[in-house]
Amino acid sequence: MHLALQNAETINRLVEQGELLLNSFHDEHQKDPEGVETEFARGELVGWRSTLHTLYRDCAAEDIVTRVITRTRLAIPDGGVPSGATHEAILHEVERLHDVSERLAIVAGQHPHGSGATYEDPVADNRYFG
Repeated sequence: MHLALQNAETINRLVEQGELLLNSFHDEHQKDPEGVETEFARGELVGWRSTLHTLYRDCAAEDIVTRVITRTRLAIPDGGVPSGATHEAILHEVERLHDVSERLAIVAGQHPHGSGATYEDPVADNRYFG
């Protein structure tokens, strides 16, 4: 599907959105290249690009990306998984939040495995919660 066949207003909005996301990423990267906000901005940009590929296929999606690069004169960051301390910190925080969510669901009786206390499941054990 070629861009000439698409709604021009929609394409222009997607380009504007890409410009905003790319500028936001570069602003955050300039402040703190290893920061959580930088990785968040990278993730938003990667998600935007992935959505373009889902909706418009590879050729048309890359036409939109090329327009964004041309208008901003900024590079698109690598979409790979970040490495180093920042990535480890993000993973640790996600795991911690998941654990808290599970514990709250158990206390509220909304956990998919039930809310009864068992010695096999220390998270569901009432002694675990004090």
